[in-house]
Amino acid sequence: MEFGCRRTILSYISTTLLLLHFFLAQWGGNLQSISDGRFQIFSQHTYASFYLPAGRVWELLIGAFAAFYLRDNDSVEKPIYKHRQFLAFLGLVLIIVAVVYLDHQYIPPFPNFYTLIPICGAALIILFGDKNTLIGRLLSTRFLRWTGLISYSAYLWHQPLLAFVRLRSKESPTFSTILIVIGAIPLLSALSYFFIEQPFRNKQRFSQRIIFCAAGIATIVTLMLALFLIRTADNRSMIMNNGDDSYLPDLKKYGNWKYVARVLEDKTKSKTPFSNATIKSKRRIVLIGDSFALDLYNMIIEGKHLLKYEIRVFHLSVRCQIYIGPEDRLRLIEARHRHLCTNAHDIKYALPLVRQANIIILASFWKEWSARRLPSTLKLLNLTKQQQLFVIGAKNFGKVNPALYVNKSMEYRLKQYQNSPAEALKINQLLEETIDKSIFVNIQKMVCTGRNVTCSLFTRDGKLISHDGLHLTKFGALHIGNIIFKNKPLNRL
Repeated sequence: MEFGCRRTILSYISTTLLLLHFFLAQWGGNLQSISDGRFQIFSQHTYASFYLPAGRVWELLIGAFAAFYLRDNDSVEKPIYKHRQFLAFLGLVLIIVAVVYLDHQYIPPFPNFYTLIPICGAALIILFGDKNTLIGRLLSTRFLRWTGLISYSAYLWHQPLLAFVRLRSKESPTFSTILIVIGAIPLLSALSYFFIEQPFRNKQRFSQRIIFCAAGIATIVTLMLALFLIRTADNRSMIMNNGDDSYLPDLKKYGNWKYVARVLEDKTKSKTPFSNATIKSKRRIVLIGDSFALDLYNMIIEGKHLLKYEIRVFHLSVRCQIYIGPEDRLRLIEARHRHLCTNAHDIKYALPLVRQANIIILASFWKEWSARRLPSTLKLLNLTKQQQLFVIGAKNFGKVNPALYVNKSMEYRLKQYQNSPAEALKINQLLEETIDKSIFVNIQKMVCTGRNVTCSLFTRDGKLISHDGLHLTKFGALHIGNIIFKNKPLNRL
């Protein structure tokens, strides 16, 4: 194959990769939006786009194309001088616009569609900002050339330094602290440039073999150290914890499965029929569902809601779901969980309690298949007109790592928010569309607010709401319970 043909094929492949990765960066490095059929042109998943190569490759490829163009057109007559001046100046303007106006409060985090502004600006300067242009001469000054030489070292230094200061500060780092760190970065960058970067570029001092061996050893040592620090993080946090901060004691006592499932240990609440004392008062409630039903029970207890009611809890595994219908239930359940759901964890075993109860509340970490079939399930419960029914939607605050908030100030904790996971929003939307809105309790919408349904991780008292993003601590149960029982539809009880 001739060189020209190979080069053409390479150009097509590179262009395809550039467009594909730009698309993935805009869509978040994943294809979650496909699941709900909406193309969200200005929405992407922060973590996937920012950290994964899929969201970054297109930026590098634009630079590569600029380099190829310059190499191929170096000897070709250049465009008119005024045009080069204008295009180089335009590139600088685009970069300045990106720095000044692309604020995270108004646009999604990089990389995304807006990243084209600074990327195109940099490409224009590379292509047209030669030494004969004003921009080229400006960038050739000694100070800016020196800044460029240490820029890679500065890039490598700034992230760990700023992250270290933020994580080690009980309060949000002050402006003066940030200023000191920023001032130290050029000095550290210069030292690493002269004593690390430059020596390793000298082939006479370090061969390729030595560099690869050293890099391999350094990588292994770094990974081992990182694993050690991760595994011992909780112990170190315990040692460093201040005695006047109740965060860790609260977490140990209320931020675990034992607290969530405490009602299961009370056989009078979870295994026995209703007592005769509440027959005439018609104040009997049965909660049916997985750990989300247990969460709801804790909300009732912690907030002292529904005090006049007799409550029973019928627990089902989340793996088995709530379903009554003509289809074979086991075929809908994942194969690895069918043995658990064969002779237990079936809502049909709760029907005796349903017949006795005046109020039936279903709460579950709904799967899509059970949510779609919920109208059929509700119909086949055969409830009377006197019985009331409520369905509690899914709740999900995203991944929560409690260790991150040890030794942090109240101010810091109150600033911790996370966007609601797309799957939880999708399931709740499905439930809203398929069942009567007057019986549906959308906890996610009640608790989390804003365009992205943003959830606070802490109460106003600085108490952690959820220890794992799904289940509630004592303080989370009190906080969310006070919200849902004071609003429709549960305020009818």
